[in-house]
This record gives sequence, structure tokens and C-alpha cells, in this order.
Amino acid sequence: MTIAIGRRALLGGLAGAVAAGAAVSAVARRRSSGERVFRVGVMSNLTHAPMLAGLGSGRIALALAPARVETRVFRAGPRVTEALIGGAIEAGTAGPAAVVVHHARHARGGRGGLRVLSGACSGGASLIVTRASGIARAADLRGKRLAVTQIGTTQDVALRSFLRDAGLREAAAGGDVTVLAIAGATILEQMRRGDLHGAWLPEPWATRIVGDLSAVRLVDERDLWPGRRFATAVLTTRAADAADPLMVRLSRALDDEVARALDDPRATLAEAHAELTRHVGNPGAFGVFEEAARFVDFTADPLRASIERFGDAAAALGLCPPRPSDGLFA
Repeated sequence: MTIAIGRRALLGGLAGAVAAGAAVSAVARRRSSGERVFRVGVMSNLTHAPMLAGLGSGRIALALAPARVETRVFRAGPRVTEALIGGAIEAGTAGPAAVVVHHARHARGGRGGLRVLSGACSGGASLIVTRASGIARAADLRGKRLAVTQIGTTQDVALRSFLRDAGLREAAAGGDVTVLAIAGATILEQMRRGDLHGAWLPEPWATRIVGDLSAVRLVDERDLWPGRRFATAVLTTRAADAADPLMVRLSRALDDEVARALDDPRATLAEAHAELTRHVGNPGAFGVFEEAARFVDFTADPLRASIERFGDAAAALGLCPPRPSDGLFA
């Protein structure tokens, strides 16, 4: 059973709940031990492979020594940015839509918002549809049931912007395309049963569903962007912490991991897969990671223009105030 929750209510209500217990216990831990604990958030997607590889290999811990690095793995970008705002982590990689939305909301509230420090990935998102759905073009989405992994993710903004550009609207806004927020594994099962007709997904979920269900990759999102380049993972922190020397060192360490991924992609994929296995148990077959990597382009460039475009799209959808990227870049 899918439980529908209002977008505004969910996005607005989660950030405060993250803060109190995690932040207070972390402060107490630092005071009692005398060492600095530096908590880094990362998502469980292939698009975050450079950060996952750096954390799993210990190279990022070495770059930030003598601070003690702790890894926090999240399922979706809004959870990373909520953890940042709430003080549960010091820095993290997240999708650009979540970053710009939470920055706009909190910068306007006088709390400084967020800062983008570096890039990690471009590409790695697609609209996947079942063959049985009969969907062959955007107009065929009318009356269909689609999914994203969470409200407010980069894929959520991309899907609803795509529908708008095609002259369609989601049912929640009075249109006739149903958009649901469902976990990746549940999306797979509901597409298998025919309860869902498609989903806009990050890698490796998009490639996994294509392989498992013989589904169709209707849209490779790279094809919608100039030069086929758009941000899907960026390193961010709170604005007040952007000048911290550890943030500078972390940004440089991530740039090194991106360079390593470009030089030896299979090694990065193997390290990222191993790190996800430690944290989530079963991230899927390594072969799916390798196949999905064909749709991903690692880059240290944060691709600012694409982040600003995601922000404008999120504002047009009512997720944040106008001009949401003001002050986001140092």
C-alpha cells in the first residue's frame, strides 16, 4: 500500500526532527574525547561513487586526519540536506535540487543556508517505462502512474519539469499523471506487477530495472541538457562552515577521487560497491554497477548553470522561493 503525503508538508517538516539528538550527542562526544569528529554524508547511488570510494578506502580519512571521519549513508538527497541543516553531519554529497531547495528555505530564514564546494558527477538519471505500458513518447504518459524515490529529489524535479514541458501535470496539481514517492526496491516490484508504468530514477536503479524487467529507457536525462552535462551529485556544507580548513581539505580530497575515477573507473566502482555493501548489505550485483556506469560522467565541476536551472525549476514548481540559488556558491 502506498501512503501519499503532501509535498510541502513532507519537505517542510523533516528538517527540524533531524537536529536535536544527533547534534547534541555529537557535541558531547567531542567535548568528552577531545578529538574532532567529522561526519560526512553520502547517498547510496552510483552517482556518488567517488565519495563512496574515498570514504571506503580510507583516503578521505587520511586527508582529514587527525579528525575522525564518520560516514553516514542516505537514501535520497533531501535526507542529506536535512541532516546538514540539522547539524547531524558536517558535509555531504547530494543531488542539486535538494541542495538548492534547502539552501533557499534556510538562507531566507536568516540561518545562512548551504554552500556548494565541489562537483562529483554529471548524468546518471533516466525515465524508465515498462514495455506493457505502451509508452513511446511524452504524450503517452497521460493517465499513467509514475514514481520517484522521494519528494524533492533531483529526479522528482526533473520528472515534473519534463511533464510540464510536455503540457502535462501531475494529478496532485489537477493533472492526469500520477506521481508517487516510493523506495527503489518497491518501485521495481510495483513495475513488475504492473502497478506502476514508469519511474525517473538515478543509477544504478535505472539500469537494474531495465535489466530485470526488460523495461525501456525512454529518456536518458543527459539528452535534455546542453552538452549532455548536468549536476547529479555535489559536495555541500552549511554556509557558516564553508571556510573551515577541513572543508577545503575534503573538497580537494573529493577532487582527487574524481580524478581517480576518471583514470581507473573500475577501481572506483569496486570500492564504491564494497562501501555500499558494508552500509546497506546488498547494493545489487557489481555487474549492474558496471553497466550503469555507461550513463554516468564523473566531474569535479559542480556545473553551476545546471544547479541554477534546477533551482529555477523547483521554484516554478512551488518547492522554494524565487531565485533560490542566490548565495549558494562561494
